[in-house]
Amino acid sequence: MAITWKKLAYEDNVITKALLTAKGDIIYASAAATPAALAIGGDDTVLTVATDLPNWEAPAAPAAHTLNSHTVPNGAVDCDLQQLTDAVTMTVAAEANLPAGAGTVAKGQLCWATSEATLHVCTVAV
Repeated sequence: MAITWKKLAYEDNVITKALLTAKGDIIYASAAATPAALAIGGDDTVLTVATDLPNWEAPAAPAAHTLNSHTVPNGAVDCDLQQLTDAVTMTVAAEANLPAGAGTVAKGQLCWATSEATLHVCTVAV
């Protein structure tokens, strides 16, 4: 059997379990080489950092965003039988400008031709 040596740490050089006084406590450094404990936050709080120290706070209101601030969906978008309001159909200046290139239109897609005031639906897409 081989000889094994392990270095023992003195209590002054380690963070002891005594620092943690309640379930959910978090250990952090309040300054260099200065461990501290942060008590668990309340329900529905989030961990934030202010002036380099962790803190529990109520979450901020979600930032406003628009649908076009996201990436384009790569599949069907399920509206869960909800009404689509204020939607605008694809529009072209005239029937002669209806999209015709492969991969530029999908079967079932609508397009409004402004000069003729006519609505078109794609029935075959290649």
